[in-house]
Amino acid sequence: MATTNDENAHSPLDALNVSQQENIQSKLSLREDLQNMSREKLEEHIRTTNAKFYSEPLKPIQMETVVSLVRGKHTFTLAGTGFGKTRIGEVYYRLFPAYKKPIVIVLNPLDSLGDNQVS
Repeated sequence: MATTNDENAHSPLDALNVSQQENIQSKLSLREDLQNMSREKLEEHIRTTNAKFYSEPLKPIQMETVVSLVRGKHTFTLAGTGFGKTRIGEVYYRLFPAYKKPIVIVLNPLDSLGDNQVS
């Protein structure tokens, strides 16, 4: 008896345990219209959001990082003290609606930061 591909097909989710499946299914994401915006429109939306809270515009690397986060990419920014890395997380956070706020983790090398402030 022949079987069809549909009968033997398994979802990649089948290999995950229940907890992992729940984490994937409950993934927090931005509104679909933001995710589907052209780069130009997305950057304009980010500039507008930034202007509501800050008087200075985003630097090009800050903008690039926020765009990468909106696109769902794992993102790492390495920049010196005083560059404005914290604002990246703040602007990204503010792109979410008020009722649906993410947890944004920012890692700071405190030893390096302390050494930099002392010297």
